[in-house]
Amino acid sequence: MPTATLPTGLAKEIYEGFALNQTERWDAIVHPDVITNSPAGRDIAGRDALQGWIKAFHAAFELRVDLIDHYVAGDRGLVTVNLHWAHNRGAFFGIEATGQSGTSIETFLLGLTDGMVTSFTVADQSLDLAIYIHEQGIEMPSRVTPPALIKG
Repeated sequence: MPTATLPTGLAKEIYEGFALNQTERWDAIVHPDVITNSPAGRDIAGRDALQGWIKAFHAAFELRVDLIDHYVAGDRGLVTVNLHWAHNRGAFFGIEATGQSGTSIETFLLGLTDGMVTSFTVADQSLDLAIYIHEQGIEMPSRVTPPALIKG
């Protein structure tokens, strides 16, 4: 079995900021005009909006966040987590707590400019959470076409 490497630098700050609900740690590494995309919304502008969404998520959901993978090189990075979640703490953007729980494997795809995160895209590998919030009324983006490195 391969030996895991613990995150350092930017990957550590992204993971711990999310997992520990300490997104103020991101002030030095996430650009104020970051663009966020996820199954819950597209082209959300600003670090404050990203941090606010995460704070709201932590307020509404009981969470355990396991680090699965991380990588940062050049103008790109990723942090993959497995969320163990239960919506039992309170309302989330108008969705009352239902007690529903599940897991969600998510990768934060990071675009970097001058060492700062300028794009933060959430890609889901499992859909418990995405399906749950969609079923509760949050509209999911469709026909999304991000810029391609190579068009095939």
